[in-house]
Amino acid sequence: MAEEQNKQLQNELHKALLEAARSAKSIGYNPTKFNQMIATEGGYIVTKKLIHKTSTGFEKLWKLNRLDLSTEAVILQKKFKPLFTKEELETAKTRLSEFGYEVEDISFVLPPLQPSGREREFIDYEDYLKAKVIFEHLVNGLTHRELDESVLSLEKGKSKGLQSMNILHYLGMKADYKGVFEGKELNEVLDILTEQGKEFEESVRLLTLLDDKDLIHNINSDLEAEQVEEGHGIEGNVKYYYGKRYERDSKNRRLAIKKHGLNCYVCGFNFEEVYGERGTDFIEIHHVKPLSTLEEAIKINPETDLVPLCANCHRMVHRRKDDVLSVEQLKSLIKGK
Repeated sequence: MAEEQNKQLQNELHKALLEAARSAKSIGYNPTKFNQMIATEGGYIVTKKLIHKTSTGFEKLWKLNRLDLSTEAVILQKKFKPLFTKEELETAKTRLSEFGYEVEDISFVLPPLQPSGREREFIDYEDYLKAKVIFEHLVNGLTHRELDESVLSLEKGKSKGLQSMNILHYLGMKADYKGVFEGKELNEVLDILTEQGKEFEESVRLLTLLDDKDLIHNINSDLEAEQVEEGHGIEGNVKYYYGKRYERDSKNRRLAIKKHGLNCYVCGFNFEEVYGERGTDFIEIHHVKPLSTLEEAIKINPETDLVPLCANCHRMVHRRKDDVLSVEQLKSLIKGK
């Protein structure tokens, strides 16, 4: 947390403690000594001291059935949690629970963000890769060097982890974020980060790109519809039906969509904009190198080998089997009209 933000939050905690003390006085308990300590040392320092013991004031508030006014309850308010360690918060929660006061789950108290302000590496990589860097670091605990090699595909042995480190540091995720969500599923991570507020919005936006359940379902449904329409399977591994075809790979289609989006590469048409829900996640995927020219299954690079095309443009590209156009040639035809 930036020093200025930290100081502001400490001031807000100080005021909240004074307000709790005033409320306690109005119900018959005047925490005179507590008020003197706050006036002398400040609310933040006092809470750090009191958290390690059960005070007489805490017991008096319990008897009055107003533990919501206790120091423990105040520091467990969501906005003040970044000021305290996980152990301190757990201590406060345990003490309140032992006296029958229920508090929200605090199993995840995230370290304060410390954005670096250096955006060069952050803007150099596509969003999907940045999302993978975040997930693999926070959930699976991969080091910066491992992230550079396994996620960003930098040459093994030469990477020093600087690319991934600077992506994470730009978002404010320093060393204490490594493995912080160990064992958690993506949906759990998204829920927790969303609850943290605006400072985590960019991380949530990126991680949402990894949630492919709806996209995968729609792609598989489209492929099944194509198979029914054409009467056979279609791309990747060689299939012998009425002629030699290649079984389409749903993973490649998904990665191509995530890389290039759902607008036609040639004319910009978007199915959802025109057809509404019926057109959600739909676009045809064109192989830059025609599948009919392949002699064996090959590894497809979704970034360089595939592009999204609307049905019209896709048909125009393939209309003449002996004269398949490139997408740039088709663009030129449209521009030349």
